[in-house]
Order: sequence, then structure tokens, then C-alpha cells
Amino acid sequence: MATDPQHDSQRPSRSFWDEMRQLMRLGLPIAFVQFGMTAMNFVDVALLGRHDESSLPAMTLGNLMSFGVMIFCVGAITAADPLMSQAVGARDEHAVPRLLGRTLLLSMLLTLPTAALLLPAATWLQLLQQPPELIPEAARYAQLQTIGILPFLWYCTLRSLLSAHARLAPQVLTILAGNLANFALDSIFIFGAFGAPEMGATGAGLTTVICRWLMLFGLCAFGWRDIGPHLQRLKDPAIRARAFASGPLLRMLWLGSPIGLQFLLEWGAFGAVGLLVGFLETIEEQAVPGALLGGHQITMMLASLSFMIPLGLGMAASVRVGWAVGRRDSQAVRRAVWVALCASAAMMTAFMLLFLLMPAALASLLADHEPMIAVAVGLIPIAGVFQIGDGLQVVAVGCLRGLGDVRSAVIANGVGFWLLGLTIGSALAFGAGMGPAGLWWGLAIGLFAVAIGLLKVLAVRAAQDRERLQVD
Repeated sequence: MATDPQHDSQRPSRSFWDEMRQLMRLGLPIAFVQFGMTAMNFVDVALLGRHDESSLPAMTLGNLMSFGVMIFCVGAITAADPLMSQAVGARDEHAVPRLLGRTLLLSMLLTLPTAALLLPAATWLQLLQQPPELIPEAARYAQLQTIGILPFLWYCTLRSLLSAHARLAPQVLTILAGNLANFALDSIFIFGAFGAPEMGATGAGLTTVICRWLMLFGLCAFGWRDIGPHLQRLKDPAIRARAFASGPLLRMLWLGSPIGLQFLLEWGAFGAVGLLVGFLETIEEQAVPGALLGGHQITMMLASLSFMIPLGLGMAASVRVGWAVGRRDSQAVRRAVWVALCASAAMMTAFMLLFLLMPAALASLLADHEPMIAVAVGLIPIAGVFQIGDGLQVVAVGCLRGLGDVRSAVIANGVGFWLLGLTIGSALAFGAGMGPAGLWWGLAIGLFAVAIGLLKVLAVRAAQDRERLQVD
């Protein structure tokens, strides 16, 4: 790979609209890839929502358990994002193979304890007082995911490498192929076809694992021209020794741990709401068991889809800010931050209107069980209220990460989601008797609190001259 970046998005912008053009050139494909990742889960939910009434709630609990355990690992290896983008911005291509090898090794080391935590999934769900009739299938779903942790972390690592070099076509091709495979395998394993038994939520879990391995191999195949040279350089004993040295590896983990904690706090708040909805299912007599969890999952799926757009923009902004920091271009840093925030706010306004005006139509896309749809119709407008706040906070996190600030988001998420959002949401749900709606209003309050706090920090950080991150 050339040491002199040639991609247009890597050149400094000259104006607001030039920056917007370059952000979209980089950010829209990344957002498409993120959207595609969530679209795979969307297909799982849509097909399970048309299976029996217990399949979707069981998958909801299994996914909460498995991703909740894995999310710290995803955040920890995300330290590669600012490290690689700043190295590319500084034209220090010698650092890239070391960072790649280090992140691949860190992924392996994190996989082992994470998989061990998932094996007793049934015990965890029982301790959390989830609906007993859903636990066996939910636990099978979660246990299956142990086989898919390593390929997912390696896929994320290679995607960071490609994004830092603005190589987006391999990612797009891989996600398209992954979605096709996911739909085909879901249809076979969920409902039973071509000799395969009907497995419901377990079938969706098996499909997820297979697709994670396929997507890892697909990204290697489509992106080998860019990935291969860096892997080949790891054959050099001197480079490999520096890449796998314990000191830099521990420093990378130290840098990535706050990102992992931030991911855990943010996703964990939504996961905790899902478990609290499951607890409501247990303590309340429902005419249709699983309706609350199913309606919650439908709303969560829609909110996750819309979230992928600003998440992609935030990842692109992190890269562009990292390039600017690597070049020591403070003006470009501030322009990239401002443009990314404006773009996110505009796009999330459209999603807000969609969620507020069309909740029934959106819910019907994912299920045909009326009790689930009725619950979702009450929750989707609440998700619409927090769209702008959600978009601003995730872009602010991306910009701060590009600047090298990986700790402010931890504090903001801890205060906003856990001290405010979950506390208020639980009071509304259980004290005021609002049920799942109360929990979702708590999430809305938490999201806006996080967004306000991060925007204030970002305004200060963007005005400062920032030094490039180093772990070597």
C-alpha cells in the first residue's frame, strides 16, 4: 500500500461544503456498512416475528446476554481507530502493521474470558428473573455466539484498517454478501428447509455465527490488496516482536478500556431496559406472554437502524479528525467536527418525523402478532423523540475519539444513562406504573443528558491543539 494517501477524502478541506462533501464521501459508505450490519439483525427480528410467539422474545434475551458480554471487547479494540487514522494522517505507515498485529492478538486474548462468561447463560438469565419459559432457547442462542466472538472482533479490526486508508469498497461488498447469506440461512434454519430442522431463535443464532465467519473471510478476500501487505510485513521477526511486545499491548488495552467501558455503559443501559422489560413480563400477568419483550425488541430494532447513520458519520468524523490531528491541522479539526454534527442533526430530524408519524406502519414491518405490535406502537414515538440527541452524542463521541479523548464519554454515559436515565425510567416504569414506556422515557432523558455533556466537552477539546496518540 502506498505511503502517500491518494484518496480524495484524506485531503484537507477548504470550506464547510467541501468538508461536507468529503465527509459524505467517506461517511456514507461507512454508514451503509453499519446499516448493513444492523440489517442482518433486522432480518432476524422480522422472520422471528413471523415465527411462533416465543421465538422473538427468546432471541431478544439471548442477544442481550451475548452482545452485552461482548460489547466491552468491541470497544477495547476500537482503540485501533484513532491510532491507525492518526498514523495515516502523519504518513507513518510503518506503525500500521504493528497496530494491526497488536489488535488481532488483543482480540484473541479478549475472546477467551468473554466466551467463558457466556457458557452459563441460563444461570445468568435465571438470576436476572427473566421469563422461565424463554430461558432455554435464549441460553442456546447466547451459547452459540461463543463461536462467533473472534471472527467478529477480527472483522472489526480489519475494517478499522481499511477505513483508516479510506478503502470502503471491500467493506460494502462484504456487507452485501453477508446480508444475502444471512437472509438465505435464516430462512432455512428458522423455519426449516432443505432437510434442516425448524429451530426458531436457535436457528437465527446459528446463522449469525456462520455469517460472522463468512464476512471475515469475505473482507479478507475483497480487501486483500490493502490488508495483505500489512499482514505480510508481520512475517518480519523484528516487526512482529514490536507488534506483540507486552508493553505496547498493555498500553493499547489501557487506551481501549475506556472505549470498551463507554460502549458497555451505553449499550448496557439499553440492555438493562430490555432485562427490566423481561422482569415486567415475569411479575405481570400478560394475556400473551412475550408481548412486552417482543414490542420492546421491535422498537429497539428500528432505533438501532436509524442509529447506524450517525454512527457511520461519527466513525468517519473520527477518521477525518484523526487525519487532521496527525497533520497537526487544528483548523481542519474544528471544521470536521462542526460539519459532522450538522450532518447528523439533519439526518436524525428525518428519522424523528418518521418515528412520530408512522409507528404502526413501522411496527408491522417486523411482526404480525398484534399484541407485540400494540406495545411497539406505544414505544416507537418515544424513540422518535430522542433521535436528534442520539445522533449528536454518537458523532461527538467519534470526534472526541479522533482527538484522542477516550475518557470523557465514559463519564457522560455513566451520569446520563445510569444515574439519570435508568433511575428516572425505573421510577416511571415501576413507581408510576408506566411500564415499558416509562423505561423508554428514561432512555430519552439519558440520551439528551449525554449529548449535552459531550457537546460541551467537544467544544473545549476541539479548540485545543492535540498531540498524536502513541502506544509504541
